Amino acid sequence: MGQHYKEIAAIALQRRENAIPKELLLPEKSILQSPRNLTTVPQISGHFTPQELEIIDTDAAGILLKIKQRTWKSVDVTKAFCKAAIVAQQLTNCLTEILFSEALEHAKFLDTHLETTGEIIGALHGLPISLKDCMITPPYPSSIGMAYYANGATKPQEETLLVSILKRLGAVFYVKTTTPTAMMMMETISNVWGETNNAYHKGVSAGGSSGGEGALLAMRGSPLGIGTDIGGSIRIPSAFNSLFGLKPTFGRFPVYGARSGILGQDYIYSNNGPMSRSLKALKLYCRTILSSDVSPWTLDPKCLPVPWRQDVIQPKGRKLRFGIISDNDGQVSIHPPIVRGLAMTKAALEAAGHEVFEWAPTDHAEIAELLNASFHTLGGAAILELTRCHDEPIFGSMKEYEETYNRGENGTLGPTKLRQMIIKRNALQKAYLDRWSATGKDGKQAMDGIILPTSPWTAPRLGITQTLFNVNYTGVFNVLDYPVCTFPVTFADKNLDHIRTSWTPLNEQDGLIQSDYDPEFYDGTPVALQCVGRRLEDENVLEMVEIILDALNSGS
Repeated sequence: MGQHYKEIAAIALQRRENAIPKELLLPEKSILQSPRNLTTVPQISGHFTPQELEIIDTDAAGILLKIKQRTWKSVDVTKAFCKAAIVAQQLTNCLTEILFSEALEHAKFLDTHLETTGEIIGALHGLPISLKDCMITPPYPSSIGMAYYANGATKPQEETLLVSILKRLGAVFYVKTTTPTAMMMMETISNVWGETNNAYHKGVSAGGSSGGEGALLAMRGSPLGIGTDIGGSIRIPSAFNSLFGLKPTFGRFPVYGARSGILGQDYIYSNNGPMSRSLKALKLYCRTILSSDVSPWTLDPKCLPVPWRQDVIQPKGRKLRFGIISDNDGQVSIHPPIVRGLAMTKAALEAAGHEVFEWAPTDHAEIAELLNASFHTLGGAAILELTRCHDEPIFGSMKEYEETYNRGENGTLGPTKLRQMIIKRNALQKAYLDRWSATGKDGKQAMDGIILPTSPWTAPRLGITQTLFNVNYTGVFNVLDYPVCTFPVTFADKNLDHIRTSWTPLNEQDGLIQSDYDPEFYDGTPVALQCVGRRLEDENVLEMVEIILDALNSGS
């Protein structure tokens, strides 16, 4: 037994506190009097100057343009987001490592280079980008919410490839963000950093595992963040915090060198992707990283040589066909605000001339069961052997990992069982592809995409997912390896979203999740959906989301 996890956590927390410039802190009075919707605090607190508010409210493309035109200095932009990040930390507990001194030094270098040469370093020159804590940034630790990694005691790793690429493009790294233990929960809580709460409602979860990113972005503490997703870890916090978040197809973006919660498994792929309040920021990120100039496929053996394409939906302006899952996935029903959000989206698309039809969640239950079972089988030993080094307890929603480990499997997975798992996964992938392709009939092309909930909740009350864990709406598409993007629709409204009556639950969990719905409590939480495309059609997904937003905005 090594150092106790509480001692390790105390060191990590002290390191974070020491790194916070005290002049950036929001006064204690503002924290005590903060409203339920924390996103309003920067504007109402009087803590920010008018220029700082303008900077943190500008999207990534706007920031880059202002810096390139020398209207803003990179240093001033960086300082504004450092300040906003600290306020976000005070209100939501979303940060792990704080890199301000390096960020400001790099920003000064970028400003000097632009002033002396008249040229920018790269396409992301001066843009502050926040990083999920799994991104390796020596000499800072990348804890992924585990005492084992929290203070950098393990063997140092080289910088994550994506971090190196972003740095060469001129990005400024200034904060890293919280994750749950081993990044394997749908809410962000750990024995090292504590709990991260939502920005729009401080009594609900920020989601997981990229929950720190979700809260920070919603608080305007970052214009663009990088998350990862193996079962919904980009999309769940994006939805809970009213953000756009892209889970790409595996192989479209470089993944080499990021820390994993389940090291070495190649069965359910983990991806990294962008998160932002702006869809435009996601498109900017994708075309920049996947440009011929960067060519990440020459750096990462898993990255496919496919540059980002534009205007892929042809002919331009054609009407689209969407399948929609508007009530349940065959196992769990959604809360009333999400039902309304789906109805709004369907009505807006149909009013714009697009076709929307019900898409049966065939095989979703079986795919979700395969996902969860594979996590427990592959992750039991990988996670438990590290937590037990420091007597670190496991949270409720991860108890199955512990039980799998305690059953004596100890990470030993024989070739026969692995072959069976792969055969089953491949068969489910083929069946889903065939069913999608079969929608092309009667002279119509196959459906373009699927619109469905991201979660049964708009954003669940803190702690409830430790007993009512459910990532089925997102996890299905990790198994299928389809690209998916979340998009905000509206907010829960106690006057519109009433408790279901004369309704029969599909099973015990469905009944418990639905019984948690309280119109008063969940009032004001974000309603966000996800749009799914076929494998390697990542560009189509972002273009479809733009079309959906146009339809929603036209109908509002």
